[in-house]
Amino acid sequence: MTEPIHPPPKMFAATRYVVFTTLWAFVLPGAVVNGLPLMLFSLGSLPALGMFILCWILTVGGIVFLKRLSANLQAGQVPKSFIVRILPFWLPLYWGLAMSAVAFYLAPESLLTYRNYIYCSFPQYPVPFALAAIVSGTMDDLVAAAHIINFLLAIAGTIYVTSLAPPVPLSRGLILCTVTAVILCGLSCASYHHFRTEILPHTWDSNIVRDERGKHDPDYGSDTDLTEYRPFQKNNKLVKIETPTCIIDTEHPWIHGAFGLYPLYAAAVEAIYRNIKEEELDYRHWNSPHVNVGTSPEAFESLLNGQSDMIFMLRPSEKQLQETEAKGVELVITPIGYEAFVFFVSTVNPVDGLRIDQIRDIYSKRTIRWEEVGGKRERILPFQRPEGSGSQTAMFRVMGDVPMAPPQLEEFRRGMGGIVRDVADYRNYGNAIGFSFRYYVEGLFKHDGVKLLKINDIAPTIANIQNGSYPLIGELVIISRTDNTNANVPKLTDWFLSPQGQELVENVGYVPTD
Repeated sequence: MTEPIHPPPKMFAATRYVVFTTLWAFVLPGAVVNGLPLMLFSLGSLPALGMFILCWILTVGGIVFLKRLSANLQAGQVPKSFIVRILPFWLPLYWGLAMSAVAFYLAPESLLTYRNYIYCSFPQYPVPFALAAIVSGTMDDLVAAAHIINFLLAIAGTIYVTSLAPPVPLSRGLILCTVTAVILCGLSCASYHHFRTEILPHTWDSNIVRDERGKHDPDYGSDTDLTEYRPFQKNNKLVKIETPTCIIDTEHPWIHGAFGLYPLYAAAVEAIYRNIKEEELDYRHWNSPHVNVGTSPEAFESLLNGQSDMIFMLRPSEKQLQETEAKGVELVITPIGYEAFVFFVSTVNPVDGLRIDQIRDIYSKRTIRWEEVGGKRERILPFQRPEGSGSQTAMFRVMGDVPMAPPQLEEFRRGMGGIVRDVADYRNYGNAIGFSFRYYVEGLFKHDGVKLLKINDIAPTIANIQNGSYPLIGELVIISRTDNTNANVPKLTDWFLSPQGQELVENVGYVPTD
């Protein structure tokens, strides 16, 4: 029995081949990439389900076209020019690179317009870009991912055509396609660098932070989770004191303090406090009736309002002392240790140190670019914290008589953990700088993506703090009121000055006074 004779496939003319194969090269990867997130969202959304079905139909149609293209390639019914054969697979890459270069270079300060340009750069991937705009507001990472997908498509298409079609000279065509892609990639990278150093930074200046409580930071609270340091909890991370030289079994002082000092006074409470009632251990988050924690302004306010007997923080600011005097409250301020006030940048930043005058210029906005202090050609993003916080107070002291520029919304973080995290990987830019105290950065909020800067060529090491060579050193203090009636407040304060208390200060990670 003879097999039926199939007519050879109809030949693709050059124009028809380029048009239809280019359309397939856009549609099939786009349908797959869009269909993946739509498959998840379609479970509870009728519109998403309809779009997912559309992606599935487009995928099936693309596969049918791919089979016909394969038959034509094997039969030689395709354009004779090798560059024409592979060009459709490279066109999505060329389009994305060219349009993203335009988007990043010509986009005005309105990020909404920039996003619209990005949509035009990758019309085949609308769903992931729309989700990125809604969820995070930035599309930078997706742009790189889309370029990678298009590049892989170009390579796969070239290999596919080469393996199925009759052999033809390919060196010149492939070299031409590759050189074109390299040129467009260089333009796109240069445009992106221009966008992040010249255009985007101006959007940071859109609004000045006027709310001193820092409600603009949505991550506040989530980046300062100290539950592992709660006293009287099993397997906590507190430094242990086996035989305390001070015991308080009645009239336990109510303590409040800054986040960075919580591991210090919580360890003392666990070792010294006795006869704590069971119902008093009903923690909410990491606070208890005896041990509270928050920002330095919150701790200071609790002392003035009579909600705390003693607080642990950095030496208060002049504004806080004036507020105290206005309320007719007198304070007892007792230094119990020292700590280095530090500045830190991303590990990808080539700058390893700054002089104090350079820091003043950066935070007064006299210096706004890293190349002015030996870094990359990028704008500096100087993070600040709320006024009254220990680190912001220390920063005012560093500035001296030089006025510090008010922080823009983009430059403001309420939580210390948020600053450390964002300096490490803020939009993958590496152009941010933050300030804090050494224990925050190397202890509580340690992040491998940041490095401490030398100040005046001196590193903020414990040895340099102890010998006084590091130029920026702050005092850790216990503050109570002179009208305090709890006899255990001075008793606990004196214990922190004792050898055992000073040993605890050192073991936690700070520098003792003696």
